[in-house]
Amino acid sequence: MNREIAKECVGPGWGGLIDRIYDKLTPDVYVSQVKEKFGGLRFYVGSAPDDVQDFIAEMEEISYTTCEECGAPGKPRGRGWIKTLCDACSSERDRVLSQR
Repeated sequence: MNREIAKECVGPGWGGLIDRIYDKLTPDVYVSQVKEKFGGLRFYVGSAPDDVQDFIAEMEEISYTTCEECGAPGKPRGRGWIKTLCDACSSERDRVLSQR
């Protein structure tokens, strides 16, 4: 999976985290899946050196404090479907959901 497709799999606020991971990857590392799960980034690769795996884990951890929509500081929010959002994006999400 290339960088741009990976960035389309999650909200735009995590684009910087995806870029940082791709900057660390060597061409022989295969990216199999990128997604959000339980409010955090999941970035799956085939065989990769330990330092790359550790860096991916670090970026996944940072995603829990980074708004998935805008990249500002955030925290996991929601009941049922959890997303990591900043205050402003959380308020907007609540507003949109209340209109349904």
